This record gives sequence, C-alpha cells and structure tokens, in this order.
Amino acid sequence: MSTNSKISVIEVTSEKVLFECHIEDSEQAFEFAARMEEMGVEVNVISPTITQSLCETLGLDPDSQQDYENSVVAELEDHDGSCCHKEQDDSKKTPLQ
Repeated sequence: MSTNSKISVIEVTSEKVLFECHIEDSEQAFEFAARMEEMGVEVNVISPTITQSLCETLGLDPDSQQDYENSVVAELEDHDGSCCHKEQDDSKKTPLQ
C-alpha cells in the first residue's frame, strides 16, 4: 500500500506527522489523536477518501484517478435533491454556461 492508504495524525501548528497507520488500523489513529488532545496537543486526523482508496486498489495512474474523481463529482452534481447535491448560484454563470 502506498501512503495514500494511510491515516495520519498531524500536529496542527507544525504540520508534523506524529502518527501514521494503514486504514485497516484506523482505531489506533483515533486513539492516538485522543491521547494527544488529552495532553493539550492540537491534531488533525487525515484519512484517504473513498474514491482515493478505490483508485489505489484498482491501480489507476494519476491521470485516470483524476478522470474518475471528476466523473464522481459530475455524477453527484447531476442528481438534484440528493444529499450530496449542492445548489448552484446561476447569477455567477457567464452567458456561455
């Protein structure tokens, strides 16, 4: 697995990676983050998205991965009324859109 399949716990101020593990061990990352916060260290937990994980599992190259992610976004935007759909502000469109 590459670094994209890992969850990272990052210290907010320095952006230093304090802990890293595979997504299968996500509970360890959240336990570590909780311990850091108890000690007063502000952290962010960064994990791969579903599409990133799928693309990596399928072995897609970066261009194919970008094409896939763009298609997912377009598909979500095409479903009016879904939980993932965001209303567009038509006042910001140019006449050609």
